[in-house]
Amino acid sequence: MSINKTLMEINMAKLEDITIIDAAYDYKYLLSRGYNQRLALDVVTLRYSLNKEKRLLLYRCIHSMQYVTNITSKIVYNLTVNDVIVIDFYNTLLTILCALENCNVYLCDDCVARDLRGSKLKPQDDTYILKAYELILNALSKLKPLKIIIIADKNFSHSAIHINQFNKYIEERGLVSHSILSLTPDKDSIEISKKEEAIVISSDSVVLERAYKVFPLTSIIISKLGIPFTINFAKLFGTLCNYCYENSI
Repeated sequence: MSINKTLMEINMAKLEDITIIDAAYDYKYLLSRGYNQRLALDVVTLRYSLNKEKRLLLYRCIHSMQYVTNITSKIVYNLTVNDVIVIDFYNTLLTILCALENCNVYLCDDCVARDLRGSKLKPQDDTYILKAYELILNALSKLKPLKIIIIADKNFSHSAIHINQFNKYIEERGLVSHSILSLTPDKDSIEISKKEEAIVISSDSVVLERAYKVFPLTSIIISKLGIPFTINFAKLFGTLCNYCYENSI
């Protein structure tokens, strides 16, 4: 009886994956044809009886072909000594924490890793936060940018402590950094990216769409760790982004 139950669970899991993949194809088609995002999402949600989590997954991970072309054209895989980096601190940190904690992380169709964990730190994150810092710092050290601008959401609990601690670790590695506690981190990331012609590290689609250049740091770190993505939408839709994982940092 336990064997039959296990087989049933496996089959249900496969069926669930097939459903979300079919839904992703339909959703992407509608977006690429110019349908309003909310309307397209409502249609696909109804068609495939998606729950809130699966609906959110499509919203975060699937985009129009035009959007994907725009983002992938901005992706850089290596930096020069004159490059400035703008890092969306919590956005990046939370996805790395999610991967370390074995929760679901997806490689979206624009080559950017995203999760569905929400935008708050949790008590269990304390176990992994220093490891997450180390992974990000190791990558930044190898990139050797001219300057790193760290933007953190001021609304996060203990945000001043986190950003000061992270900034200290950066300076200990001999890197030049500047920290900003912001009430509007997305807006500031976009403005600084344009003003400084800086490369943005973020998974926020609005930020990426308006950024000068993009570096998919979380995607690369997770790939280097050998942690498999729950679903690889980039591969599913034929987005070419494997090069950066094999040759960066």
